[in-house]
Order: sequence, then C-alpha cells, then structure tokens
Amino acid sequence: MSLCHPLPSHLAQFIHEVETSFFTDEVRSKQQGSLHKRVEDVQRDQDERDAAFREAWRTRGRIKDVLERSGNYANCDGRDELTSLEVPGLIEVAPDGNVDESKQQNDMSLDQRIVRDIVTMRNNKLSERNDLDMFDLFRKPHVKSSDNSTKKCEACLNLQDTYGKTSLGKLQQSRKGCQTCRMILDALGVYSRVFDEEDRVRIFAPIARGNTLRIWCQGKLSRVGEIPFMIELYALPGQPSPWPSISASTEISGDTSSPEAFAQARYWLSNCIQNHDRCPSNQDVPLPTRLLEFKHDGERWHVRLAKTLGLVGRYACLSHRWGKQGAAELLQTERGNYEDYLKKISTQSLPRTFQDAIVASRRLGLQYLWIDSLCIIQDDNADWREEAAKMGSYYKNAYITIAASWSPGPQWGCFSYAEPEYIGHQLYQQEGCTINVRRIISHGFWWPLLRRGWIYQERLLSPRILHFGPVELVWECYTCTTCECTQSDNLHTDLSNKIEHSQIMGRTTTREIFRNIWRNMIQEYTRLDLTFAKDRFPALAGLAKQMHSYRKSEYYAGLWTDSFIGDLLWEADYGFEEQAEPRESDNKAPTWSWASVNARGINYGNIGTMATQSRLVRCYDRIQTTFVKLLSIDGEPLAEGNSGESEDCHILLRGPCVKGIVQHGPIHDPPDPSIYDNPRYYEMQQEYYEERKHELKSVLRLNGVEPSRFSSNREFKPDYGLFHRGRYHLDSGASILVMKMVAVEADDAIYSSDLILCIVLRQLSPFPRTYERIGLAKWRSDDDSVKAFEKAEDMVLRVV
Repeated sequence: MSLCHPLPSHLAQFIHEVETSFFTDEVRSKQQGSLHKRVEDVQRDQDERDAAFREAWRTRGRIKDVLERSGNYANCDGRDELTSLEVPGLIEVAPDGNVDESKQQNDMSLDQRIVRDIVTMRNNKLSERNDLDMFDLFRKPHVKSSDNSTKKCEACLNLQDTYGKTSLGKLQQSRKGCQTCRMILDALGVYSRVFDEEDRVRIFAPIARGNTLRIWCQGKLSRVGEIPFMIELYALPGQPSPWPSISASTEISGDTSSPEAFAQARYWLSNCIQNHDRCPSNQDVPLPTRLLEFKHDGERWHVRLAKTLGLVGRYACLSHRWGKQGAAELLQTERGNYEDYLKKISTQSLPRTFQDAIVASRRLGLQYLWIDSLCIIQDDNADWREEAAKMGSYYKNAYITIAASWSPGPQWGCFSYAEPEYIGHQLYQQEGCTINVRRIISHGFWWPLLRRGWIYQERLLSPRILHFGPVELVWECYTCTTCECTQSDNLHTDLSNKIEHSQIMGRTTTREIFRNIWRNMIQEYTRLDLTFAKDRFPALAGLAKQMHSYRKSEYYAGLWTDSFIGDLLWEADYGFEEQAEPRESDNKAPTWSWASVNARGINYGNIGTMATQSRLVRCYDRIQTTFVKLLSIDGEPLAEGNSGESEDCHILLRGPCVKGIVQHGPIHDPPDPSIYDNPRYYEMQQEYYEERKHELKSVLRLNGVEPSRFSSNREFKPDYGLFHRGRYHLDSGASILVMKMVAVEADDAIYSSDLILCIVLRQLSPFPRTYERIGLAKWRSDDDSVKAFEKAEDMVLRVV
C-alpha cells in the first residue's frame, strides 16, 4: 500500500531502499496470499454489510412511520423527543436506551432480527461509498470555495464551542450561507450515506494546544452513533488554517511495514540516540546469553540461535503475546532442538510475528534479536530460572524493543494496514491550506499486548519501544511518547506512564514515594494476564531490582522490609458479588504475599494507594497507628541470581489477637416477586438467581460479638474461596485468628470514619503457633467488633 501524500521533508533522509528480501519465495508468497485474502474478505464483508445496512434503514424508517402515526412522540415537558419505542413481540426501548428483547426472539425472522439489532447496532467498520475501496484512499476535495465568512453561524457556532450541540437539520439549513457547515456535512458524508435531519451532532473544539477538531454524529433512535466512531478535522503541517479550531496533524503511513513508516521509526530512533540525555544509547552493552542472529550469504538471509560468550554490542528485544497455552504456532527452543537451532532455524518454521520482528530489526540496522521463547531453553528448569532472572536487564539494555502491540498471538505478525476510515480524506483546499478528515486513532486502548503481565516490566524498563499498533506506529522512550498522527503524547492505558516512571527511579526519590509507587504498581500488574502462576515474580523481578538499586531495602515475595506492615495489608479483588477463586495448590508463594492468590487484582486502597491518571495524586499513607511488630523474616531476599520468590519464607509477627469463626453461605438471595411491578423483570432476576445460586461467600464472626444490624457482611475480604475443596479448604464454622494490624485515618472520598485493619489467619496443623493468611478484615473504629480487641491476647505468630 503506497501513499499519495508527500513524505515530510525531515523524514526524507531516513528513507532506505528495501533491502534484499529476508525470506524465501515460499514464505513471501504465503505472506502475499494472506494479504490478498484479507482484501477479498473486506470486499465480501462490505457487500454483505451494505445489503444489511440498506434493509436496516428501510426497516428503521417503517418503525418511525408507525411511531409517528401512533403519536408516541411526547415528553413531559413538551419536547418532541421519543419517550419510548416499542415494537410488540420484537423490542422495547426505554427512554434511557435500555433494550428488552421479546420472549419469542427465537422465532424471529431474519428481517425481525435486523429490526431488533439496529437499535444497538455498532458498525465498527466503514460503510464505504460505492466509489471508495481499500486502496482508493485519497479522493478529490468535496469543497473548494473562497467564501470563508466570519459571520457567526447558529448551527456550527464557527467551531468555537468546546462542546457544541446541533443537528443535521440545522447544519443542512445553513449550509448555503456557511462554508463551515458545508464542510462538516461533507465530513460526515464520507462515512455514512443515510442521515436523518434530527440526528444529533456534537462538535468538540480543541481544549488543549495541538488537539484536532472532533465531531460525533448520533442518531435519534440509536443507542450509539449513526457513525459509530468520532472523526477529526485537521490541517496538514506547515499550512495556515482558516479556522483557529482546526489545528495541524500528520498523515499516517497506512502500512506499518512501508518505507515511509520505517523512515519515521528511524527518525525517532536517531533523534532519541542523539538528543535525549535521559535515554541511554545502549550501543555497547553485555549481550544476553543467546540471541537470534541473521546473516546474508549473498543470496539469502539465514537465521540461527547464537551463543554470545560474553560479547558486547547492540540488539533488539521482541515483546509479544504467546497466544493460547500450548499453541502449536509458537516456536520454542527445547533441549531436543537446541543443537539444531545453533546451526540454523528454518525461516518457514518462524511464526509471522517473529518474521516481522526480524525484518524490523534489520531495517533498523540490527543483526541480533532476543525472543524469549527461542533464547531460553523452555523445558530446562535451571536454564529458565537463570534466564528469567535476567530478563529485566535484557530489556533494560536493549537498543530498542519491538512491540507487537496489536497482535493477539504469534501468527498475527507485527505489521498492519490501516482501514480506510483512518486515512485522511481531503475536504477543503484553498490558499495553501488543505483540511482533511479521518476517524480518530486510539493509542493503546484494547491493544492485546498491553493486557499481558510480562509487558509490564518490558515496557517500563526498555529505554525505547516501537509499538506496532493496529493503525500506526507509536514510539515510547524515557523522554517522550509520540505517534505517526502526532495526536498523542501518552498511551491511553491504565498502566503507569513510562516517562514518569523513569523520572521517579532516581537517588533523590524519597522512601515514601517508592513505597506508594510500588503498591500502585502491584495494583496495575496484578490486573494483567499471566498464563502461569510461577511467572508472577519473574515477570516483575526486573522492576524490583531497578527499585532495589535506589531504595536500598530488602525485598521478599513482593514486599519490602522498610514498609512491610503496610505491604501486608493488600486486599484480593474478585469483583462485586463474585465468587472468589481457589488458591492454587502448586502456588509456592508465602500466603502473606499478594502473589499467593488468583484474584482479579490486588488493592491497596485501604491504606491510601489509589489508582489515578497521574499515579501520584492519591498515593499516600493513611496509616495512623501500628499495633503489630515485625520480629523477623526467615527466607531468601531478592538477589541478582533470583526473582525474589522467597519460597518457604516465613515471618514472625507480634500483636493483639482475638478468635472467631468463618461461615460460608450463598452470595445471592432469591428475588422477592412483591417488589417487581414488571413481571418480566422478576423473571429475569429469577433466571439470574437460578444460574448463580450455587455460588458461595464467606463471612467472619468474632467470638462474643453479635453482628451489627448495620453490618454489610463485607468487612471480611477472603484471599481466596475458602469453601473450595483441596489443600486450602476451610470448613464452615471453622475457628480462625484475627490479628489487629493498623488504624487508618478517615478518607471522606471513600469512608466516613476511621478504620481498623486486621489480617485473618488459620492455624497450620499440627505446628504450634504457625499460621497461614486467609484474608483481610476491616471495621469502622466505632464498630462493636473492634471492642473485642480490648480483651485481645498479645501473641507471637509464625506466618508462612
């Protein structure tokens, strides 16, 4: 796919001739065939979508006609807006957009199903015009006029309202006298050919310098937009815009494997190496134990696994998703093929992601690439442990990390082609200015790679990352974040900001900041996907070692000695009214470590560490009083040759303890039919209850304390499902011990009073005073349960 717009002048020197093909004719033919099939699929899907689209709009029109004739357009304040939409036997739509389906939906015809589905229809692909196909990306402008009146327009407000509200009807009425309205209508017309004059239009003027003008069109009867995505208007760089609200943006390459895309990547790389003082060049660093090496013999390229034998140099790392566990397409080095791979690895055997990563490495001037599945002997436990402990340093020392960010598995590849709606379409051209429109490009949302646990440290430790996204290239380094379209200076993700992280990791950072940042990192990291529980410490060890070099505190199983009591107060998050998962019997982490549970995530919010966009605003310590003392830690701390697992590590705690019991019961109660006016709602709740009535929860009762009538039964947060059969099963009514840990101050944004936090323990029979952690308990400081600690026994406990 080639571009029709000129390459920016600053990239011209970074354009390279495409070098001799890396792959054999067989592999290249397979890749080309894959592209051709994709184009055919897009065209075939488009034909089917067009037919359904036309039928849906005809049906939608019939619905509106029926509703208008029935007079069902009335609101309590007299506005001419839809209060409800009902097609008997098919759909019922409430004013807030909630949709109920007919009980007879299984008997619906295809036409009836289309009627039902259009109300919630979200078409994620472009409904293309007949004269626009995948490769016809740039078309002649719709508007070319010298009339650019500054008279205020009531329809578009001259693009000055930061949240302008108008309608298609108003824009159409003023299009003859307002060039801006004409341009907006032309922009919307690129992406949809059927509109209703009552469709609502939102015009978002830029609120920050460099932002583009953004437009969203939403239909009156739709739950989502008639164009199911937001579009942006922008001028080309270096051209004066007649509209102050329309700023400049850069065209994307449209093909992340193209010479234009790699010219941009080389420019970013060169600029970083030469001008970024905070980004290490990593030109001559110790090489990993093994690397993929690619050489050319004059006819073709060859790949092999090479031992580096202590050499120095530069190399790339690949960050990628392995795909499903046991996926055959993931190539791995094992003891059986290790010697063969030292001689040669067949290019035909490489999955598409590995092939693309090798091509990217070569185009960036590198001959070595580190890929985890190939550079570690996967069925050799000793080699895996030794190399896994070094993985953080491998990414930290890499010249660049190539991230297959859009790819869900090894066969998907790194490279991608942008769909037509993401390519700039020319709307206006006059007096040296071109105004284009395209679909807004997201930067990080739902990228499969960013949901992988291993990427957490790979991304934060790598000095430079080149993300191959679904639409464009994105660059991250210790100094800046940018992209081809220039519209993002940060990835749109819940993960920590890479630049802020690099700034924090320094010798001037205080212990308090390190403490809070680490707890927030645990909250982020534990919400990511890991296939194997044994990876929880290795996938974080690089970041722990980085922090250890500045923090100067010992690290055991995810906790630090200079903040150990607070670090112990983690809470396992399984979601609201969700049954807790079992604790894996083969999990070797100490039970006092957050890594011992299989929760949806770990939460430190009880002691003040809250996730925010800046990661720092709500990170503070709410602990006022500590009631326990850490006497000793018996285990192996984090060191250069391990990942800080601290297996078989136990701690000695001294503090006030009281006894209690844990009882199991159902999470869900049967619905009460007397509280439902609509029988359908009751039936839905009854169906939900029948599906989940077997799910259990655990509640805590302290001996001698009656449950408060205000109790929510949420004071106890178990670390895992105590009722699951197996090694960690706990019978309902079993005795437990509760150790009072700390008092935390009130936070009006979350709690209305101070809290007392405790850890809940069960004795490990037959060992005296040896316990396992099974949960966290929290009560308001004025709760009757807290009074039980007035008779608490001061105990020294061994927690394993």
